[in-house]
Amino acid sequence: MTGRSFYFDPHATGSAVFLGPTEARLMELAWEKKELTVKKTLFYLGSDDQPAYTTVMTVLSRLADKGFLKRKKSGRVFVYRPAIDRKTFISNHVKVVRECLKKNFGK
Repeated sequence: MTGRSFYFDPHATGSAVFLGPTEARLMELAWEKKELTVKKTLFYLGSDDQPAYTTVMTVLSRLADKGFLKRKKSGRVFVYRPAIDRKTFISNHVKVVRECLKKNFGK
């Protein structure tokens, strides 16, 4: 995570503390389902407050660019899988917050 922008919202819950709301929603889904495509993601999200196809495509792509998802082309679609498990993701982010607080405010 070094050299990347870091998101932290202490008022959020779950992985949304470290990811935007849509990113967190899609990462939780990736951890639960183990494999996603844009089409499958839209199906899993259901019709209530569903983001647009292009929004899901963009967010999955950005999560892959950030190293949180692995992306592999399968025919004409991309398949996304978690590149990091949920426990490690949270642990790594908590470590960054702890180091930042220590650096800026002492022990």
